[in-house]
Amino acid sequence: MKITLFTTTVLLTATISLPGAVVINEYWADDASTDTAEYVELFGTPGMSLSGLSFIIVDGDTSGNTGSTNYRRVTQQIDFSAEVIPADGFFVLGAGTTPNVDIARPLNWLQNGSQTYALVNTADIAFDAADTDELTQASIDAITANLTDAIGTVDGGAGDHTYFGAPVIGPNGAGFNWDTASRFPNGVDTDSAGDWATQDNFPNNTELGDASDALSTPGTKNVPEPSVALLGGLAILFGLRRRR
Repeated sequence: MKITLFTTTVLLTATISLPGAVVINEYWADDASTDTAEYVELFGTPGMSLSGLSFIIVDGDTSGNTGSTNYRRVTQQIDFSAEVIPADGFFVLGAGTTPNVDIARPLNWLQNGSQTYALVNTADIAFDAADTDELTQASIDAITANLTDAIGTVDGGAGDHTYFGAPVIGPNGAGFNWDTASRFPNGVDTDSAGDWATQDNFPNNTELGDASDALSTPGTKNVPEPSVALLGGLAILFGLRRRR
């Protein structure tokens, strides 16, 4: 019985982030038709201040790189100042019809190609004097050393690049990146692509809540495919039964 209780405790602990931690928990970068519901969701300790952090996206494709060979163009930067993680633990950057938004973003704010999403110290961000949207090498080094969290997604192109030692998900086997993915369980961060449940919606896009994929749940708990949940539940049940 003591072993069973210990196992249960481990499973519960794995569903939350460590005290003081915040992670990128879910993203949707290509919803159906015109992109009106793109979002990035953070997950962390309720009440935690985000002051001093920024969310950035660094382009990972050769195209759209303004001709540079540095492959480190920042396409989005959102500085957090007085923001804190809400009581439910979820903080959403979202556009258009995205529910539970904490910071509103314009339509089409996320691109579909290879890129790195990262939570970084704002003070570590510095841009090249000639290419004013590209991080300097010193900035890359500082962000990598002090990184809060990052995830890279790639589409399999010859020029794909990711940053800050981020775990990488993709390509999906059809020449595209995974345009939406979520951590499962919420907040678990082992610096591995295995922390993520992926969804493949491009080019056959589906709306939020497509039951055939890991559900998109901005501002609420991530839910995997029914088959994943079932297998996980059976595995847990089998493990507990063996310990009795």
